Amino acid sequence: MQGKSATVPPINELTVALKNHDLFVYMGHGSGMQYMPGSKIQELDSCAATLLMGCSSGSLSLKGCYAPRGAPISYLLAGSPVIVANLWEVTDKDIDRFGKAVLNAWLRERKEAPPDCAQCNVHVKKYESIDRCTHRPRIGSFMGQARDACTLPFLIGASPVCYGVPTGIMRKKNV
Repeated sequence: MQGKSATVPPINELTVALKNHDLFVYMGHGSGMQYMPGSKIQELDSCAATLLMGCSSGSLSLKGCYAPRGAPISYLLAGSPVIVANLWEVTDKDIDRFGKAVLNAWLRERKEAPPDCAQCNVHVKKYESIDRCTHRPRIGSFMGQARDACTLPFLIGASPVCYGVPTGIMRKKNV
């Protein structure tokens, strides 16, 4: 696990982080596009699952009949499977509580997940892999639970939305 705090990372460092990691978390002002423009994000071949916990980080701007624009669109076009971002302005302490609750639940699921799934035992035996298991919780279910961690669950807790496909988390196999 790597991270930066209180410094502005260069664009090439952000590019490497988005391409080479499974999860990218941004907790700051806005969507972080002031550090890496959407055009640079869209140039990536692959992109990590992304949590953007800044104010209005998930809002899209509509310009007449043109396609919507915004950080979530850039990350989706770069290949990110899921983007969790906020639709409107949020308070920092409440959204920090939300982000912590989502990450704790998601990572706890990864840690506590059994090596095989009883519900798809036949499926697991057939393919010799749990990568195809569809019964494990996805990010959306953790978001629903995390809203309760906010002091204002119907205001700040309602701001985060999920763009992308249902995404789970699992242990990587040692190769």
